[in-house]
Amino acid sequence: MASILDKYAIKEVADVMFYELDSAGAPSAPVLYIDTAKVTTISQSAEQVEARGGKSNVKLLSWDTNKELTLELTDALFSAKSLGIMFGGTMYDNGDNQEVLKTLGKNEIDESATSGFLTFNLNGNQLYIAKTLVTTFAYPTIGSAAERATPQAVATPNWTTKNFDFVTFDLLDCTSEAVARANGNGVVHSGITINITEEFNANTYYITGDTYARNYQNGQDEFLQFIIPKGKVSAEDVSLTMEADGDPAEFTMNVECLKAVDGTMLKLVKYSIGSGSATDAAPNKGVASVLDQYNEKGERAEWANPVSKITGTSLNDGNVSLDD
Repeated sequence: MASILDKYAIKEVADVMFYELDSAGAPSAPVLYIDTAKVTTISQSAEQVEARGGKSNVKLLSWDTNKELTLELTDALFSAKSLGIMFGGTMYDNGDNQEVLKTLGKNEIDESATSGFLTFNLNGNQLYIAKTLVTTFAYPTIGSAAERATPQAVATPNWTTKNFDFVTFDLLDCTSEAVARANGNGVVHSGITINITEEFNANTYYITGDTYARNYQNGQDEFLQFIIPKGKVSAEDVSLTMEADGDPAEFTMNVECLKAVDGTMLKLVKYSIGSGSATDAAPNKGVASVLDQYNEKGERAEWANPVSKITGTSLNDGNVSLDD
Protein backbone atom coordinates (compact mmCIF):
# COMPACT_ATOMS: atom_id res chain seq x y z
CA MET A 1 0.00 0.00 0.00
CA ALA A 2 1.12 3.53 -0.67
CA SER A 3 2.33 5.62 2.23
CA ILE A 4 2.77 9.36 2.66
CA LEU A 5 6.30 8.53 3.78
CA ASP A 6 7.26 6.96 0.46
CA LYS A 7 9.77 9.07 -1.46
CA TYR A 8 10.89 8.81 -5.06
CA ALA A 9 13.28 10.41 -7.52
CA ILE A 10 12.74 10.84 -11.26
CA LYS A 11 15.66 10.97 -13.66
CA GLU A 12 14.52 9.11 -16.79
CA VAL A 13 12.69 10.59 -19.78
CA ALA A 14 9.24 9.27 -20.67
CA ASP A 15 8.15 7.28 -23.71
CA VAL A 16 5.01 8.98 -25.00
CA MET A 17 2.06 7.51 -26.90
CA PHE A 18 -0.68 9.45 -28.68
CA TYR A 19 -4.10 7.87 -29.19
CA GLU A 20 -6.92 9.11 -31.37
CA LEU A 21 -10.08 10.04 -29.49
CA ASP A 22 -13.29 8.35 -30.59
CA SER A 23 -16.75 9.93 -30.60
CA ALA A 24 -17.15 9.16 -26.89
CA GLY A 25 -13.84 10.79 -25.97
CA ALA A 26 -12.14 7.46 -25.25
CA PRO A 27 -8.75 6.48 -26.72
CA SER A 28 -8.87 4.27 -29.79
CA ALA A 29 -6.17 3.82 -32.42
CA PRO A 30 -2.57 4.76 -31.50
CA VAL A 31 -1.30 7.38 -33.95
CA LEU A 32 2.16 8.38 -32.69
CA TYR A 33 4.83 6.77 -30.51
CA ILE A 34 7.80 8.77 -29.26
CA ASP A 35 10.56 6.69 -27.67
CA THR A 36 13.48 8.98 -28.61
CA ALA A 37 12.57 12.00 -26.49
CA LYS A 38 15.35 13.98 -24.81
CA VAL A 39 13.11 15.86 -22.37
CA THR A 40 9.47 15.46 -21.31
CA THR A 41 8.35 18.30 -19.05
CA ILE A 42 4.95 18.76 -17.41
CA SER A 43 4.37 22.31 -16.22
CA GLN A 44 1.58 24.05 -14.32
CA SER A 45 0.82 27.75 -14.25
CA ALA A 46 -1.97 29.70 -12.58
CA GLU A 47 -2.98 33.22 -11.69
CA GLN A 48 -3.54 34.41 -8.14
CA VAL A 49 -6.11 36.99 -7.06
CA GLU A 50 -6.36 38.40 -3.54
CA ALA A 51 -8.80 40.10 -1.27
CA ARG A 52 -7.06 43.05 0.36
CA GLY A 53 -8.23 45.56 2.89
CA GLY A 54 -7.76 47.16 6.26
CA LYS A 55 -4.71 49.11 7.35
CA SER A 56 -1.89 48.91 4.78
CA ASN A 57 -4.28 47.14 2.41
CA VAL A 58 -2.85 43.78 3.42
CA LYS A 59 -3.67 40.46 1.77
CA LEU A 60 -6.59 38.80 3.53
CA LEU A 61 -7.49 35.90 1.27
CA SER A 62 -6.17 34.57 -2.01
CA TRP A 63 -7.48 32.38 -4.77
CA ASP A 64 -5.70 30.45 -7.51
CA THR A 65 -7.44 30.65 -10.86
CA ASN A 66 -6.89 30.08 -14.58
CA LYS A 67 -4.91 26.89 -14.06
CA GLU A 68 -3.01 25.70 -17.12
CA LEU A 69 -1.15 22.41 -17.53
CA THR A 70 1.21 21.82 -20.44
CA LEU A 71 3.42 19.00 -21.67
CA GLU A 72 6.59 19.90 -23.57
CA LEU A 73 8.28 17.15 -25.60
CA THR A 74 11.76 17.57 -27.03
CA ASP A 75 12.49 14.74 -29.45
CA ALA A 76 15.93 13.87 -30.85
CA LEU A 77 14.32 12.40 -33.99
CA PHE A 78 11.24 13.12 -36.04
CA SER A 79 8.79 11.15 -38.08
CA ALA A 80 6.54 12.33 -40.87
CA LYS A 81 3.61 11.87 -38.50
CA SER A 82 5.16 13.90 -35.68
CA LEU A 83 5.97 16.77 -38.07
CA GLY A 84 2.44 16.65 -39.42
CA ILE A 85 1.02 16.89 -35.90
CA MET A 86 3.42 19.68 -34.88
CA PHE A 87 2.62 21.86 -37.90
CA GLY A 88 -1.09 21.14 -37.84
CA GLY A 89 -0.90 19.53 -41.26
CA THR A 90 -2.03 16.30 -42.88
CA MET A 91 0.30 13.50 -43.90
CA TYR A 92 -0.20 11.61 -47.15
CA ASP A 93 1.62 8.44 -48.15
CA ASN A 94 2.17 8.81 -51.90
CA GLY A 95 4.50 5.83 -52.22
CA ASP A 96 6.08 5.58 -55.68
CA ASN A 97 3.84 8.35 -57.07
CA GLN A 98 5.52 11.20 -55.21
CA GLU A 99 6.31 14.12 -57.51
CA VAL A 100 9.63 15.87 -56.82
CA LEU A 101 10.65 18.89 -58.89
CA LYS A 102 14.39 18.99 -59.53
CA THR A 103 16.57 21.68 -61.11
CA LEU A 104 20.22 21.09 -62.01
CA GLY A 105 22.89 23.35 -63.45
CA LYS A 106 24.05 22.63 -67.00
CA ASN A 107 27.36 21.25 -65.73
CA GLU A 108 25.51 18.63 -63.65
CA ILE A 109 23.81 16.95 -66.60
CA ASP A 110 25.24 15.24 -69.69
CA GLU A 111 23.94 13.71 -72.88
CA SER A 112 23.48 9.98 -72.50
CA ALA A 113 25.01 7.41 -74.80
CA THR A 114 21.45 6.24 -75.36
CA SER A 115 19.73 8.48 -77.88
CA GLY A 116 17.03 10.72 -76.48
CA PHE A 117 18.20 10.64 -72.85
CA LEU A 118 20.25 12.78 -70.47
CA THR A 119 22.17 11.44 -67.51
CA PHE A 120 23.02 12.91 -64.11
CA ASN A 121 24.14 11.79 -60.65
CA LEU A 122 22.08 12.16 -57.53
CA ASN A 123 23.57 11.06 -54.21
CA GLY A 124 25.89 8.64 -56.00
CA ASN A 125 23.16 7.16 -58.22
CA GLN A 126 23.35 7.58 -62.00
CA LEU A 127 19.90 8.41 -63.30
CA TYR A 128 18.39 9.06 -66.74
CA ILE A 129 15.74 11.46 -67.98
CA ALA A 130 14.22 11.66 -71.45
CA LYS A 131 15.07 14.90 -73.26
CA THR A 132 11.41 15.38 -74.07
CA LEU A 133 10.58 15.53 -70.35
CA VAL A 134 12.93 18.36 -69.35
CA THR A 135 12.66 22.12 -69.66
CA THR A 136 15.79 24.22 -70.11
CA PHE A 137 16.22 27.80 -68.95
CA ALA A 138 18.83 30.45 -69.72
CA TYR A 139 19.49 33.98 -68.53
CA PRO A 140 19.17 36.36 -71.53
CA THR A 141 22.34 38.21 -72.49
CA ILE A 142 20.41 41.13 -73.96
CA GLY A 143 17.48 43.22 -72.85
CA SER A 144 16.74 45.27 -69.75
CA ALA A 145 18.29 44.52 -66.37
CA ALA A 146 15.03 42.95 -65.21
CA GLU A 147 14.88 40.73 -68.32
CA ARG A 148 18.48 39.60 -67.89
CA ALA A 149 17.81 38.75 -64.24
CA THR A 150 14.93 36.38 -65.10
CA PRO A 151 15.69 33.05 -66.80
CA GLN A 152 13.69 32.27 -69.94
CA ALA A 153 12.78 28.87 -71.35
CA VAL A 154 15.01 27.71 -74.21
CA ALA A 155 12.82 26.37 -76.99
CA THR A 156 15.63 24.53 -78.81
CA PRO A 157 18.33 23.42 -76.38
CA ASN A 158 21.72 22.48 -77.81
CA TRP A 159 22.99 19.57 -75.72
CA THR A 160 26.52 19.86 -77.11
CA THR A 161 27.17 23.56 -76.55
CA LYS A 162 24.65 23.75 -73.69
CA ASN A 163 23.05 27.05 -74.60
CA PHE A 164 21.14 27.05 -71.32
CA ASP A 165 21.88 27.49 -67.62
CA PHE A 166 19.42 25.17 -65.87
CA VAL A 167 17.48 21.99 -66.56
CA THR A 168 14.19 21.38 -64.70
CA PHE A 169 12.30 18.09 -64.55
CA ASP A 170 10.32 15.78 -62.26
CA LEU A 171 12.17 12.93 -60.55
CA LEU A 172 9.06 10.84 -61.11
CA ASP A 173 9.92 10.88 -64.83
CA CYS A 174 13.48 9.63 -64.30
CA THR A 175 14.83 6.14 -64.89
CA SER A 176 17.52 4.16 -63.14
CA GLU A 177 18.79 2.75 -66.43
CA ALA A 178 18.97 3.88 -70.06
CA VAL A 179 15.77 2.70 -71.69
CA ALA A 180 14.37 3.57 -75.09
CA ARG A 181 11.11 5.07 -73.94
CA ALA A 182 9.98 8.56 -73.05
CA ASN A 183 8.54 7.86 -69.61
CA GLY A 184 10.30 7.00 -66.39
CA ASN A 185 10.38 3.82 -64.37
CA GLY A 186 9.87 5.44 -60.99
CA VAL A 187 13.11 6.20 -59.14
CA VAL A 188 11.11 7.86 -56.35
CA HIS A 189 10.05 5.44 -53.60
CA SER A 190 8.34 5.79 -50.23
CA GLY A 191 7.14 9.29 -50.98
CA ILE A 192 5.42 11.11 -48.10
CA THR A 193 3.87 14.57 -48.21
CA ILE A 194 3.01 16.68 -45.17
CA ASN A 195 0.45 19.13 -46.49
CA ILE A 196 0.31 22.32 -44.39
CA THR A 197 -2.45 24.76 -45.27
CA GLU A 198 -3.90 27.88 -43.66
CA GLU A 199 -6.25 25.67 -41.68
CA PHE A 200 -5.40 23.76 -38.52
CA ASN A 201 -6.29 20.17 -37.76
CA ALA A 202 -7.91 19.53 -34.39
CA ASN A 203 -4.83 17.58 -33.16
CA THR A 204 -6.44 16.56 -29.87
CA TYR A 205 -5.37 13.21 -28.45
CA TYR A 206 -5.38 10.91 -25.43
CA ILE A 207 -1.72 10.88 -24.36
CA THR A 208 0.24 8.62 -22.03
CA GLY A 209 3.86 8.80 -20.95
CA ASP A 210 5.76 5.95 -19.31
CA THR A 211 8.88 6.39 -17.21
CA TYR A 212 10.36 5.23 -13.89
CA ALA A 213 10.40 6.57 -10.35
CA ARG A 214 13.20 5.26 -8.12
CA ASN A 215 12.16 4.29 -4.61
CA TYR A 216 14.33 6.09 -2.05
CA GLN A 217 14.01 3.31 0.53
CA ASN A 218 15.09 0.32 -1.56
CA GLY A 219 16.66 1.95 -4.63
CA GLN A 220 14.36 0.05 -6.99
CA ASP A 221 12.70 1.55 -10.05
CA GLU A 222 8.92 1.53 -10.13
CA PHE A 223 6.64 2.42 -13.03
CA LEU A 224 5.27 5.92 -13.36
CA GLN A 225 2.76 6.91 -16.03
CA PHE A 226 1.25 10.28 -16.75
CA ILE A 227 -2.09 10.42 -18.52
CA ILE A 228 -3.51 13.39 -20.40
CA PRO A 229 -7.09 12.42 -21.28
CA LYS A 230 -7.50 15.35 -23.67
CA GLY A 231 -4.30 16.92 -24.98
CA LYS A 232 -4.29 19.57 -27.70
CA VAL A 233 -1.01 19.85 -29.64
CA SER A 234 -0.22 23.53 -30.05
CA ALA A 235 0.77 24.82 -33.49
CA GLU A 236 2.21 27.97 -31.94
CA ASP A 237 5.96 28.65 -32.19
CA VAL A 238 6.85 25.51 -34.16
CA SER A 239 10.21 25.54 -35.93
CA LEU A 240 12.21 23.23 -38.18
CA THR A 241 15.88 24.21 -38.09
CA MET A 242 18.31 23.09 -40.79
CA GLU A 243 21.91 24.18 -40.28
CA ALA A 244 25.37 22.88 -41.11
CA ASP A 245 27.01 23.78 -37.81
CA GLY A 246 26.28 22.74 -34.25
CA ASP A 247 24.31 19.83 -32.85
CA PRO A 248 21.57 18.03 -34.78
CA ALA A 249 18.18 19.70 -34.79
CA GLU A 250 15.76 18.90 -31.99
CA PHE A 251 12.00 18.83 -32.41
CA THR A 252 9.81 20.41 -29.76
CA MET A 253 6.11 19.69 -29.37
CA ASN A 254 3.91 21.57 -26.90
CA VAL A 255 0.68 20.04 -25.63
CA GLU A 256 -2.07 21.88 -23.78
CA CYS A 257 -3.90 19.76 -21.22
CA LEU A 258 -7.61 20.40 -21.74
CA LYS A 259 -10.38 19.54 -19.30
CA ALA A 260 -11.89 16.14 -20.03
CA VAL A 261 -15.57 15.32 -19.54
CA ASP A 262 -14.96 14.11 -15.99
CA GLY A 263 -12.95 17.26 -15.16
CA THR A 264 -9.54 15.59 -15.28
CA MET A 265 -6.66 17.43 -16.94
CA LEU A 266 -3.76 15.21 -15.86
CA LYS A 267 -3.24 11.96 -14.00
CA LEU A 268 0.00 10.70 -12.45
CA VAL A 269 -0.06 6.98 -11.78
CA LYS A 270 2.72 5.15 -9.91
CA TYR A 271 2.52 1.40 -9.82
CA SER A 272 4.55 -1.77 -9.39
CA ILE A 273 4.13 -5.19 -10.95
CA GLY A 274 2.94 -7.98 -8.67
CA SER A 275 2.53 -11.70 -9.21
CA GLY A 276 -0.58 -11.53 -11.36
CA SER A 277 -1.15 -15.24 -10.74
CA ALA A 278 -4.41 -16.99 -11.44
CA THR A 279 -5.06 -17.31 -7.70
CA ASP A 280 -4.97 -13.55 -7.11
CA ALA A 281 -8.27 -11.88 -6.41
CA ALA A 282 -9.88 -10.19 -9.38
CA PRO A 283 -9.13 -6.46 -9.33
CA ASN A 284 -11.94 -4.07 -8.62
CA LYS A 285 -11.68 -1.63 -11.50
CA GLY A 286 -15.00 0.06 -10.90
CA VAL A 287 -16.04 1.46 -14.26
CA ALA A 288 -14.66 -0.58 -17.15
CA SER A 289 -11.17 0.51 -18.12
CA VAL A 290 -10.28 1.87 -21.53
CA LEU A 291 -9.03 -1.46 -22.86
CA ASP A 292 -12.04 -3.32 -21.48
CA GLN A 293 -14.20 -1.37 -23.91
CA TYR A 294 -12.66 -3.26 -26.85
CA ASN A 295 -12.61 -6.92 -27.78
CA GLU A 296 -9.70 -8.80 -29.32
CA LYS A 297 -10.67 -7.46 -32.77
CA GLY A 298 -10.45 -3.87 -31.64
CA GLU A 299 -14.22 -3.44 -31.64
CA ARG A 300 -16.07 -1.46 -28.99
CA ALA A 301 -18.09 -3.78 -26.75
CA GLU A 302 -21.28 -1.75 -27.13
CA TRP A 303 -21.17 -1.87 -30.93
CA ALA A 304 -24.00 -4.06 -32.13
CA ASN A 305 -22.55 -4.54 -35.60
CA PRO A 306 -19.90 -7.30 -35.33
CA VAL A 307 -18.06 -6.11 -38.46
CA SER A 308 -17.61 -2.54 -37.23
CA LYS A 309 -14.03 -1.36 -37.12
CA ILE A 310 -12.17 1.46 -35.45
CA THR A 311 -11.65 4.04 -38.16
CA GLY A 312 -9.76 7.29 -38.11
CA THR A 313 -6.30 8.75 -38.25
CA SER A 314 -3.56 6.15 -38.45
CA LEU A 315 0.19 6.51 -38.89
CA ASN A 316 -0.41 7.60 -42.47
CA ASP A 317 -3.70 9.42 -41.92
CA GLY A 318 -5.58 6.64 -43.67
CA ASN A 319 -8.29 4.51 -42.13
CA VAL A 320 -7.33 2.09 -39.39
CA SER A 321 -8.89 -1.31 -39.98
CA LEU A 322 -8.30 -3.87 -37.26
CA ASP A 323 -9.30 -7.01 -39.08
CA ASP A 324 -9.39 -10.56 -37.81
